[in-house]
Amino acid sequence: MPKQEFEVLDYCGPLVVGFLFCIALFVISFFIINFFCITKYDDITKFEVFGGKHNIRLGPHSLVVVRKGGFISTEEQSENE
Repeated sequence: MPKQEFEVLDYCGPLVVGFLFCIALFVISFFIINFFCITKYDDITKFEVFGGKHNIRLGPHSLVVVRKGGFISTEEQSENE
């Protein structure tokens, strides 16, 4: 059997697969986990902190809550007073 000869395009396959994996991981973490698995009572995510700096809502918390630094429950408010 003769030896296989690879072209430059054949060597780009692992790079393309790695790039597609990164894109799929980002889409799953941003759209599914960030919007459906995180409630408004959870901590602020890094996506929301980044969006808060640029005045964009990127999660379940409102921009006011993100700028304050997190959710403040009524129990914490009564303890501080």
